[in-house]
Amino acid sequence: MSAREERPALTSRTTSLYDYALFRHGIEPDARVPAGGLPLPGGPPPGALRRREAERVITELLPPALADPDPARAAANLDRCLRERGMHPDNVYELVRLPLPDEALARALGRRLLLTATDPAALAVGISLVHRLGGPEDVPDLTALAVLEGFLQPVLYALSALGCDTEVLIRLVGVLHPDDHAWVISQLTSRDDPAARHWLLNLPVGPHTGSSQARHVALAVGLADLLEAEHPGTTVLAQGGRLLTRMAPESGTGSSAEILAYEPAVRVYEALVHRADLLPPTLDHHAILLSLALDLSSGPPVLLDWRPGLREDLLVRLDRLLSTPDWAAVPDGDHAHRDRYRADWIRRMRREPFDRTAPTGLRIHVVERDPEFGDAVETRILLDGRPLVPRVFPQGRSPAPDLVLGRDLLRATPEEREVTLSTAYCSEGCCGTLTVTVQRDGNHVVWHGRHQDGIGPRLPEYRFDADSYDAEVERARTDDTWCRPARRTARLIAAGLRERPDLLTRWDMRSHWCKTAGPYEDTVEVHLYYGPGVGPDPADDEATHWLHFTWSVSDDGRRPEERAAAVLERLAATAPKTYSRITGGNREYAEALGLGSQDDG
Repeated sequence: MSAREERPALTSRTTSLYDYALFRHGIEPDARVPAGGLPLPGGPPPGALRRREAERVITELLPPALADPDPARAAANLDRCLRERGMHPDNVYELVRLPLPDEALARALGRRLLLTATDPAALAVGISLVHRLGGPEDVPDLTALAVLEGFLQPVLYALSALGCDTEVLIRLVGVLHPDDHAWVISQLTSRDDPAARHWLLNLPVGPHTGSSQARHVALAVGLADLLEAEHPGTTVLAQGGRLLTRMAPESGTGSSAEILAYEPAVRVYEALVHRADLLPPTLDHHAILLSLALDLSSGPPVLLDWRPGLREDLLVRLDRLLSTPDWAAVPDGDHAHRDRYRADWIRRMRREPFDRTAPTGLRIHVVERDPEFGDAVETRILLDGRPLVPRVFPQGRSPAPDLVLGRDLLRATPEEREVTLSTAYCSEGCCGTLTVTVQRDGNHVVWHGRHQDGIGPRLPEYRFDADSYDAEVERARTDDTWCRPARRTARLIAAGLRERPDLLTRWDMRSHWCKTAGPYEDTVEVHLYYGPGVGPDPADDEATHWLHFTWSVSDDGRRPEERAAAVLERLAATAPKTYSRITGGNREYAEALGLGSQDDG
């Protein structure tokens, strides 16, 4: 019988979670664990009990188990009882701090539970006891359990308490899904040893690297001192640029601009830019330096405590370096598929950070980020040269250009228009929005700050010269030099659907959004809602049924205007549900209509 044929026997509730973890990990392709960990056999544990009830169960069951001289018997009884009571592991971690009259028995019980527990709460007891009383010999067993869903964090805390070798954590990163690396990297950044610093200095920095993680890595490796050394080396210079870029995110990252909390930031920018000419002129290095320039020009780093003229001098240096023949020729080379997209991005964004327009009044910068870090495009609103969102709403993110420019929301009229300039990266209901009303008042345009339900910041009143304001809004609205063809196609489709809503209402559909399929894709995704009576939002009370359809429009080599026109023509002629696929909504309603999963048309 093969390993895979043995799966049913090794995924039942009678199998220890330890054996299950070893078996499942052993048969996973490339030994890589899915995001969040291996799902537990029998499904997730029941919901956590109320604290008082959980305390009663723990104080009833745990002392007898800790006093039993036979660890095997104690472990089996505790495993069975916790399963019968429906305990959740979270209940255990909070409460298993009872006095231990016999530490040797408690240690033996914990080790036995690590290997034999079939119930997640019983395994949590074992991890907690070994955390308190274990030793280096327990590290291999704990590490094996880190791949189980819900157990990575408690295992890491236990490994840290036991002083496991850095190599153990590094090997664990190689097993886990990238979405889960942050927990292990956090442990590595807290270690003061050469192996951890060396690994962190060579850490792949990409879309999964959050701003807080980037800051902690920079602090852990002593980035400022490394860059100011006599010979920093290419690795240090390039990694420093990547870490700075990840510390200064706004849109689409789910995290705030940690660069403002990074104390050595100005030192690091200065040292890196002054030595940037030591980097070989490659596509990756060009993208790193351009990303730094974009942030120094209009991103959160503008708000750092700069010496007079220093930031401007760094931008001049970067502009001068990237304009030299060797560097300027980099994006025009012969590039493979992914590199071609990155080279196109460099050509589109090359001049954006070096616009030296006087920083007075309103200035709008549309910035597309390096595709290596995702597909984000943000509208950076600067008032008197300072980026508005990170200055007054640090927990917010700058809006996509289609939201404020594509819909012409910033245009000023004598009638007030309420505009949301930023939504909190957590959620609107949590930290609110940055909202203003825009109104023309004679020769001025006035922004009045507004509270949304009492949460979020409230801007002071801003007054702009009306002619200058109108010119800047029009310039930003009509400038699409930042836009790659696929994104321009998506914008044209969205604009066409706004102008002609009847194209969809005739099919009982509403437009949700249009976007590119990814930073390295030319495919455009048209997302639609379907359902008789569905309003603009499918959560509307009157919508008793709704379905979410996605139509993927492949690149056919035509110009964006032609591709968008063809999409709108097809929407006008044929119901989208006949050539789109269902990607959400009421599945029973879909089946009642005879609509199953469909391939993209």
